[in-house]
Amino acid sequence: MDHDERRRSITAAAWRLIAARGIDAANMRDIATEAGYTNGALSHYFAGKDEILRTSYEHISEATDRRITEALGDATGLDALRILCREVMPINEEQLLEARIAASLWPRAMYDEQMAATNRRTMDHWREQMAIFLEQAREEGSVGDIDVSIVVEQLLNMMMGMQILGVLTPGETSSERQLEMLEQFVAAL
Repeated sequence: MDHDERRRSITAAAWRLIAARGIDAANMRDIATEAGYTNGALSHYFAGKDEILRTSYEHISEATDRRITEALGDATGLDALRILCREVMPINEEQLLEARIAASLWPRAMYDEQMAATNRRTMDHWREQMAIFLEQAREEGSVGDIDVSIVVEQLLNMMMGMQILGVLTPGETSSERQLEMLEQFVAAL
């Protein structure tokens, strides 16, 4: 196993701990145990817990963006917009796990400049993609005369809310309910 693979396995161990027991459970000793290493061995791959958490946060963004890219294919307009939203919304086990981890890390991202920068890059990228898809939909005649920047913010806020509520109140914010909300929102455009 090479250096990068070991870093990924340590990050995955941190993910499992955060998802199962919250961020406070992700101490270096428990991360090392979960990853199958000694506590001291982690220092060869990460400078400390903060670096592991930053890497975990970056990994969530990268994983979501990879899924979006793969799922989009040649889709455009509202079809592409729906795909992007569905890949961000916690509507399956993998996405719910990512939402649980992201929600645990958001408080740190408010004060950690590196994590805040990761969050800004991700949100800016999604805003840009959504705006492109909405402009395509407008050109195709699929939407009315909308303020694209406002609609993008509404969608982004809805998806982030779904991540929080999907984790905290999964019964009320089920996958089916999330998909219904998305479809009603898109239909109103």
